[in-house]
Amino acid sequence: MKEKFYGFCLTFLCFQTCLSSALGDKILAEIGNTVSLPCNKPSEGDVEWLKGGKTVIKYRGSRKTFGSAAKDAKSYSILSDKTNDLTVMDVNLKDSGTYTCKIQNTEIRTVELFVFEVSVFPSDNLLPSEDLVLDLTPSSIPGLQVSWEKNGIVMSNSPKLEENNVQLNGDYVCRLTMDGGNKLNITTRIRVSGFQDFPSIVYASNKSPVTILWIFTFEIRKGPMSSDTHVEEGSISYSSQILNQLSVTEGAASWPEKKEAKEASEKPNDLSVQLLNPKHGRYQLEILLKIGDRRKKLTREVCVAGLTVSDSESDVPVDTNVPLHCNINCIESNQKLCWHQTNTNRETCGQEGKGSLIEEVTVGDEAENTWICSVNDGKKRIISANVTLTLQTDFLDLSNSLFWVTVGVGIFILILIVVIITLIIARNRRMRRARHRAWLLENLHQKRRYLHPSGSETTSDYV
Repeated sequence: MKEKFYGFCLTFLCFQTCLSSALGDKILAEIGNTVSLPCNKPSEGDVEWLKGGKTVIKYRGSRKTFGSAAKDAKSYSILSDKTNDLTVMDVNLKDSGTYTCKIQNTEIRTVELFVFEVSVFPSDNLLPSEDLVLDLTPSSIPGLQVSWEKNGIVMSNSPKLEENNVQLNGDYVCRLTMDGGNKLNITTRIRVSGFQDFPSIVYASNKSPVTILWIFTFEIRKGPMSSDTHVEEGSISYSSQILNQLSVTEGAASWPEKKEAKEASEKPNDLSVQLLNPKHGRYQLEILLKIGDRRKKLTREVCVAGLTVSDSESDVPVDTNVPLHCNINCIESNQKLCWHQTNTNRETCGQEGKGSLIEEVTVGDEAENTWICSVNDGKKRIISANVTLTLQTDFLDLSNSLFWVTVGVGIFILILIVVIITLIIARNRRMRRARHRAWLLENLHQKRRYLHPSGSETTSDYV
């Protein structure tokens, strides 16, 4: 029984070994990587790996030798005698071929190695709007299926991918499959040295300072730059007048008035500009970049938007129609101007992307009518300005406090006048009485002198 069992096992192992050798394996690898070619059988004596029938490496006991198919001794090794798999480091296109594992001069396993490379033109670092070509080598292998993807979207099913006008960074994945082989993904990271995406409109309020964002996808303030992108010149201008120019040192850029060391370390990719007294209108940012022999002048316009409204008015008669004007010099296509009345929450909005709005309002009975014009992005107010309409005062309106103040002052003045007149009349009466008494006394005295002309008689009379 034992002899039959051992015979069955030997037959099964022989069948499995022959089957593995007949089927073979296909290994797909990317250039520069390390691959392991499976033998998957423990050694019972000499171990030898061959490529195209020529020896690569051979172990005889503890002695290791390399054959003519070995590119160099450091690239090949058999790490375990339990599997005798062949490790090939830093593979290149020439390493592609058919490998055979032999133990005791018996072929155990055959493996086909396919090494692939993706070439990039002009380079993996582009300037904005440049064209990109990715090419797989080798490409004409029977049974090989190739597809290119970017951000999960299939872009091509051929070994070569061409994309024009590249603007943003991206990872391009080349997916390789082959019948009887493993799957391989080769990822190529493409960088675009340019501006980051940011709003092209900056809203200014009451001449307050504004910041024009100018942020890059690479460290523009450092030099030499790791991305090999250099700055040659740059400026910011308004109405064709240059306001400021970049200072360039060894390909790194900065604004002359800034503290370069601090700015370069804290914000290496930021060349934003602060305008202390901004003018409403379009500012042009311009920079010349260079990668090798390739140059690209990049320009970007940023509009400083100012909101203007009608002047506030006073003494406006009730029920008067007043046109309210609201204007802005630039606005996004998905934004709109809106008039909002604070007392009634009434709101009227214009068309999206339209920079002017006129609202005809009728002045109501409120003491003040305040209207707000704003730039709205959905329900969010970005910037706003107020207009106040003050009603004309009706003097005879009993609810008017000015009327009652005037009445009170008038009564006080009238009482004061009456008091003054009364005092004047009383004083005149006293003066007339005093003059009358004085006249009576004078008249009596004269009469006495007439009746007694001589002094003696007058004296005797008194006696």
